[in-house]
Amino acid sequence: MNKRIKLLQQVLIILVAGSLATLFVMPILITITNSFMTGFEISNRYAIAVSPANHFYTLEVFPQIHFVRMTLVPMWVTLRQYFTLFQDVGYINSLWNAVLITAPSVLGQMVICVPAAYAFEFSRWRHKEKVFFVYVVVMLMPLPVVLVPQFIVAGWLGISESVLAIILPAIFAPFGVFLLRQFMKSFPTEVVEAAKIDGAGQILILLNIVVPLLKPAIAALALLVFVDYWNVVDQAIVFITDPARQPLSVYLSNPRIRDNFNIIFAASVFYMLPALLVFLHGQEYLVEGMKMSGLRG
Repeated sequence: MNKRIKLLQQVLIILVAGSLATLFVMPILITITNSFMTGFEISNRYAIAVSPANHFYTLEVFPQIHFVRMTLVPMWVTLRQYFTLFQDVGYINSLWNAVLITAPSVLGQMVICVPAAYAFEFSRWRHKEKVFFVYVVVMLMPLPVVLVPQFIVAGWLGISESVLAIILPAIFAPFGVFLLRQFMKSFPTEVVEAAKIDGAGQILILLNIVVPLLKPAIAALALLVFVDYWNVVDQAIVFITDPARQPLSVYLSNPRIRDNFNIIFAASVFYMLPALLVFLHGQEYLVEGMKMSGLRG
């Protein structure tokens, strides 16, 4: 009897987990398959006529309204929207701007966070915990709060209309230091002390001992930073007003493509594809890094 109950529980858990997984995957599948639809079919399925004189969306007052009819299988398959998308100079510029923002942000944060976390954890400076507390406070502040001082400093430096206004705060973001330091709390201190006794300097200890042990956490941090700044919106809108310099995350709100639903679906596929591939490739590092760093100390 107990075996049957356990088997039933396992089946229910699998069904619930499978249903939730399908629910979360459906938007991705719909976006990919609908990107191969013709503009006419997409407009017929998704476009809603809006009456300028009436904003009450009820069938009695607004009888011409129709409901969205989603599907996974297009009636006609076409690649025309993809060719149109890659012929758009604005899209290519936005794609390049996204790379210019994301790549330096990821690499720069790795270069800064690893030695900073090492210094916070293994240095003997008596005020380090006070400074680290400031790091944590800044990390917990909501983005709109820190955007104001960042905007002021960007104006002082003359980089308000440059991607540097986004990259520099990203490089010195406190979350990476916090995450890596939490991971370092699980290090055996005897290894570091033995290296010091053998005459190894701080740089050698960092490069030859700490960094190899930090690989899962570094990979997890790189993945999180990549997804965060690939999807950057608020900073891109605040710091960069020129559409030619804005990243791909802002491109989908461009008035020129807002009414072209087929172009929007195609652009959405290429927008989510890098983040999806990076996540699928690095999900093991993400799980391992978060498991080993998040709840120690």
